[in-house]
Amino acid sequence: MLDTAKRRTTKALQRAGWNISRLDDGTTDLAVYERAYAPASLRTRAFYNVGSGGFYHPYWTNIDHPSAWYENEQSAGIDIAWDAETLDPLPIEDASAEALYSSHTIEHLSDAAVDSLFREAYRTLKPGGVFRITTPNIALDFRAWRDRDPDYWYWAQWYSTPEAVRAVGATQPLSTASVQQLFVWQFASALSTLHVDGADVRLSDDDVDHMFTDLPMEDALSSCADRVPDAVHRRFPGNHRNWWTWGKAERMLREAGFDQALLSGYGQSYSPALRNTVLFDSTHPKISLYVEAFR
Repeated sequence: MLDTAKRRTTKALQRAGWNISRLDDGTTDLAVYERAYAPASLRTRAFYNVGSGGFYHPYWTNIDHPSAWYENEQSAGIDIAWDAETLDPLPIEDASAEALYSSHTIEHLSDAAVDSLFREAYRTLKPGGVFRITTPNIALDFRAWRDRDPDYWYWAQWYSTPEAVRAVGATQPLSTASVQQLFVWQFASALSTLHVDGADVRLSDDDVDHMFTDLPMEDALSSCADRVPDAVHRRFPGNHRNWWTWGKAERMLREAGFDQALLSGYGQSYSPALRNTVLFDSTHPKISLYVEAFR
């Protein structure tokens, strides 16, 4: 959802006469790949971006689920069409991938789908291969709710026009929403009173305050995420239905088979391929969690 808003904001600025462009075309690092990886890996594009959107790099293979919701953001093309929620395996050979990357995708998936993705990442990576994940860090959102910090929700301003409000399925400009509803929108959008067609039972501001005061944070988050209706999420796949802390990500990665999982940071990859911040880690670094796991 946030990445979609970023692109729509860029297009709006372009229509207003601003020239918006990347610092480079994403191919100025080819020598990095040629030094670090075997020619066969470059030839077969053994680098996989899961939830790729409009990503492009000549050595990378794009994996995404075609959807009208993301139609404008998938203009670069999908090489492998894959719906994680089906729990089907990825059509990639065992131990053949140099790296997998997934940016701001797992917050849109159920726990079962993420577990499947993590297991597929482990299966397909070569020994020594890297799986890098970025996703909103719910601990930061929790603190912003607790401290009543409206300035934390900078992205709410992106949903202030009627077009943007309709695009994400909201009933009002998110810039006018309470911190309680913005908090819920970040991990269980369908339960927010802001949602145009969400769950039958929504969470009022008082409900949010009571639940997250009375219960441990992770228990409250799981209780909410479990109530997101699958049917609603299929209609609004760009909304969020899950939450992530370092602890939850590490636990699920280890359950998927990874012996090593590390808390990372912006641009701080162990993989030479993943240090290009023009292409990677550029989605909301101020609110993101960065994790790497190794085969």
